Amino acid sequence: MFQMIEVVGVSEKGFSEAVKFAIEELIAQGKKVHFFEVIQQRGAVRENKFKEFQVTIKVAFEM
Repeated sequence: MFQMIEVVGVSEKGFSEAVKFAIEELIAQGKKVHFFEVIQQRGAVRENKFKEFQVTIKVAFEM
């Protein structure tokens, strides 16, 4: 049986890195991740300067 959750990943390098960081954090928490789906991509700008890439992903992991 799988459980699905939504998480947000963040990176200053790119969307792929943001996904990677989010998945790696779940794995570090002991989750057995099986697959993910990118739901949303966006970025942040602060004081007219690029800040970060952000992704919202749905992640399935074994319960």
